[in-house]
Amino acid sequence: MTSRAINATTGGCAALLIAIFFAGILTGCGGTTPTVPGSPATLTGNWELTTNQTVGGTVPIAVYLTSNAGSVSGVAVGPPATDLIAYPDGCVGSPIGMFSNVALAGTVDAEGNLKLSTAPNAIPSATMTGTVSGSSLSNGSFAISGDCTTQGTMTGIEYPAVNGTYSGTVTSQASGQKFTVTATLDQSTAPNSAGLLVLTGTAIVNGYSCVPSSAAAIGATFVGDDFFLELSHSPSGILGWSGSLSPDGKTLGINYGFSPATNTCNDDFGSGMLTLQ
Repeated sequence: MTSRAINATTGGCAALLIAIFFAGILTGCGGTTPTVPGSPATLTGNWELTTNQTVGGTVPIAVYLTSNAGSVSGVAVGPPATDLIAYPDGCVGSPIGMFSNVALAGTVDAEGNLKLSTAPNAIPSATMTGTVSGSSLSNGSFAISGDCTTQGTMTGIEYPAVNGTYSGTVTSQASGQKFTVTATLDQSTAPNSAGLLVLTGTAIVNGYSCVPSSAAAIGATFVGDDFFLELSHSPSGILGWSGSLSPDGKTLGINYGFSPATNTCNDDFGSGMLTLQ
């Protein structure tokens, strides 16, 4: 707008740059527009990845991802290899069924574009990509190879921390007996060396004929939405709990099994729902 003033002084270009910089629209005198790269997305948290295999159906993979300045790492844990399906490539059992305690590393950029892979020459070998926005991953893909090979699309959800008091009613599927469980849980803020989160706290069981009403210490590890823990009620026996966390972290669906020191309860089992109070 003041081209004559700019041409009248050898410092005109520098003065214009300074003026435009403070106006928030920095441009060069004759070059391209400089840009300041955005900060990498942050996705540190407990993730459940859902892999949709081209052959073999949908299988979850759990991983606590830690991101720092664009670098991402985690230890992936897949489900047990329980199926004996014979796949077209000659593999018996899903390849993801053997995908456990697998170290992943990669990057995420300012747009949330995530890339993960195993170390070179690792067995199994894996690559994963996707777009992270908030607590979800979309447009993902994966490929896993080793003794068996699988690939497909992938989505993901980040689960909130498990902290607070959960309470609810549990029902024996063997006898129909109902009793209450109140569990106060505290999740570690970072995973252990195996990539698993540590869960501590206490659980109070009331109205269950197999054990006295008392508090039992909780000590468990988990990742993704699945957990397993044991509550010792010695000398009565041991309550083993397993289940899944809802995506909003407000409910725990649980299954239990009781292993008695005597035959009083005859290996009782059941299920229920605990709600965050």
